[in-house]
Amino acid sequence: MVFLKKYNTQIFIMIVVVLVIVDALHWGQLSLIRKLVTVFAVVAALHEIEEKIWPGGFYELMLKKFGMKREEVDLGRGSLAVSIYWLVLLGSAYLFDQQPVLLAMTITLSFFEAFIHTAGIKIHHMPKPYTPGLVTAYCLAAVAVYSVIKINAAGVMMKGGYWLGIVLWIVSFACLMLTVLSGFGKKPSDIIANLKSQKK
Repeated sequence: MVFLKKYNTQIFIMIVVVLVIVDALHWGQLSLIRKLVTVFAVVAALHEIEEKIWPGGFYELMLKKFGMKREEVDLGRGSLAVSIYWLVLLGSAYLFDQQPVLLAMTITLSFFEAFIHTAGIKIHHMPKPYTPGLVTAYCLAAVAVYSVIKINAAGVMMKGGYWLGIVLWIVSFACLMLTVLSGFGKKPSDIIANLKSQKK
């Protein structure tokens, strides 16, 4: 577990690299959804690098905002939860590629990433218009727009599929946040209390 907490991002990147190599060798035989998932996986890996490694520091920003000290929490456990979350989202969409409802979850997440990283500039009072992960978050959003265009052109999304994907993403993301907070030894009420205290 200690190894996974420390190197989960690197393991995630290695899995993506293997996926890209395998898919590149069979690109012509891949379905549209699997091709889109592969592109999402590459940008997701870059996003994790930008948030955690270079320049990194996004988690530290969140801890500061939530009134938590670095030494009080296990960032490795939170990072591992996020890496697993990415693998579940991308892996499920890749395996069940006949109906892109599951990919709609990643599309929704990508738009959310662009929004939250942009909002984070004001939330965290950044001296420059940048939060770690912002550039690749915009790249994720761009891939999401492209995916919607290609999926609609192919006519493969079921009626109401995007809305179902959004609902599934909300549920899954809420579970992720609860898992991360649990790893930090915190509850949502603790975070709300910390945020309220900062406004006083």
